Amino acid sequence: MKKKDYSDTTIIIPTLNEESNISELLNLIEGLYKNISIIISDDGSRDRTQEIVKGHSRKNKKIKLLNRSKKDAHGLTSSVVDASKTVKTKYAVVMDGDLQHPPEKIKGIVKELRKGNDIVAGARRNVFDWSLDRKIISKAAMLLGKSRLLIKGATCEDILSGFFGIKTKLMQSINKNRFEMQGYKILFDILKNIDKNTKIKNIYYDFGMRKKGYSKIGKTQIISFLRALFK
Repeated sequence: MKKKDYSDTTIIIPTLNEESNISELLNLIEGLYKNISIIISDDGSRDRTQEIVKGHSRKNKKIKLLNRSKKDAHGLTSSVVDASKTVKTKYAVVMDGDLQHPPEKIKGIVKELRKGNDIVAGARRNVFDWSLDRKIISKAAMLLGKSRLLIKGATCEDILSGFFGIKTKLMQSINKNRFEMQGYKILFDILKNIDKNTKIKNIYYDFGMRKKGYSKIGKTQIISFLRALFK
């Protein structure tokens, strides 16, 4: 069966110490999507993440490494914002580098973008491997975030999702002054700063268990989200 062409799409993957996962993820994406571009926006990994990405880049020129080690602002949001400035394709898809976002769902996101939607947000249906504390924190953050978006901005089902697609022109046109650049919930920052009439589509997926490596969620991430609420 002939693969569909994805030369209109760039995948942005923010990373920090993902040497255990990044090669498998890149292999999966390359195997599924013909001519797709990939930007690994690395936030200063101290393991072999950058070395592994460079190896893939030598074999596939559509894979690029953005080394953010010397940047002043660090965090997932600033990693994605920096990468988005270099995107030259019509669409961009943001996903994590830890294999918890299923690469096979990218085609559904791109399909909905091609239909004319401005943003296609991945909504977590089943969440595996979360402690009770994390589930409670996530629900509280969701309620606070959606309340904030009632004041100004647009909304979707999972406003804290890290897996979403967006028209590049929209992403590059948004004023980033009110983004929490050291934060980890860039979709929430985007939703705060767009019109309520923006065309948004939800697409559902199972949020998988982290197979290797460790979660970056902690007090710093919670504090950054609280700051984002008031920006």
